[in-house]
Amino acid sequence: MRARRASVVAAVLAVAAAGALAAAFGIGDLLVRREGAALYEGRQPLVAHVRGHEQPLPQAAARCTNCHEGAQAIGPRLDERTLAQPLPRRGGPPSRYDAAALCRLLREGIDPAAVLLPRAMPRYQIDARACDALWAHLRSR
Repeated sequence: MRARRASVVAAVLAVAAAGALAAAFGIGDLLVRREGAALYEGRQPLVAHVRGHEQPLPQAAARCTNCHEGAQAIGPRLDERTLAQPLPRRGGPPSRYDAAALCRLLREGIDPAAVLLPRAMPRYQIDARACDALWAHLRSR
């Protein structure tokens, strides 16, 4: 009985130590940012649709990089400077994003200044964990 209790205590301590090491070296943050990068680049699928249509977009059409990367980008670059700094957007007053504002934009198409984005911006079915990971990735760019 004592040997079993000792092994349980040892296991709990090992898990706690691993968590402390991961936190000390930023491994947890790195994993979250990697998940966000996979979502952004389309390596991890996102479910999205165009406003007014219930049919989901093909996975290849739902990638953030389709519109926010490259010379032919139709959307703004998404990074710390363009999101977290107060900037005028789409004719509205200066606004800045935080994780909650990004999630609202992705789900509802409404930016921090309460401006409705064009229909071309997909609306995503994204949970809080995935949204936080995407935010962490964008802030690290």
